[in-house]
Amino acid sequence: MASPVFICKKALRVLRSYLIYLFIPMDIQLSWDLFIAVFFVIIIAYSFIIGVNNTAKVIIGTYIALVCADAVGGIFAHYFSGTALFMQMAKEAAMTGETEAVVFIKVMVFLVMLILFAVKGSFEVTTASGGIFKMIFGIGYAILSAGLVICSLLVLVSGVSILSGGGAISDSLKGITDNSVFALNIVYYQNFWFALPAAAFLLHSLKSNE
Repeated sequence: MASPVFICKKALRVLRSYLIYLFIPMDIQLSWDLFIAVFFVIIIAYSFIIGVNNTAKVIIGTYIALVCADAVGGIFAHYFSGTALFMQMAKEAAMTGETEAVVFIKVMVFLVMLILFAVKGSFEVTTASGGIFKMIFGIGYAILSAGLVICSLLVLVSGVSILSGGGAISDSLKGITDNSVFALNIVYYQNFWFALPAAAFLLHSLKSNE
């Protein structure tokens, strides 16, 4: 098993090989900016497909999954860091150290929980707005959902703990932000990405109760 950053880089290489194989007559410079932009567009498109209610459900699931993933990673780091079992697991997963192993656990827990919430979540979200307001909130939720998911992944990869309120940015993330304007701005403005979806929910609730 490889690290999330290695997997992302591998995906880029595979995508590039397919473009070359298909003889696409374009000079495309594959980069982290392109990868993030495509991922952003995919999430927005998926949000339009599932509708406003389910997109709101995904946003709530993202918040819960982010906190839980950070907590689970903290549990592993606190109770299993330095143990023979933990080091063996890190070695088997081709991790270079304990920090990378904890980051990998966080990212995997986050992704699994997010998918389960989106597909099998036992709660429902019903929005009351209709007409033009429903369309506006639909577009807004789609953009905020994409930003929140990507920002959450980048923060988890950075090694920063949401619950403990700090941490050093890992070399893995620095390698991404140094080569991606999108990633750099998402990380720099992460507080906005975390706050805006909740603010949108509150605004929507106030509008619905009018």
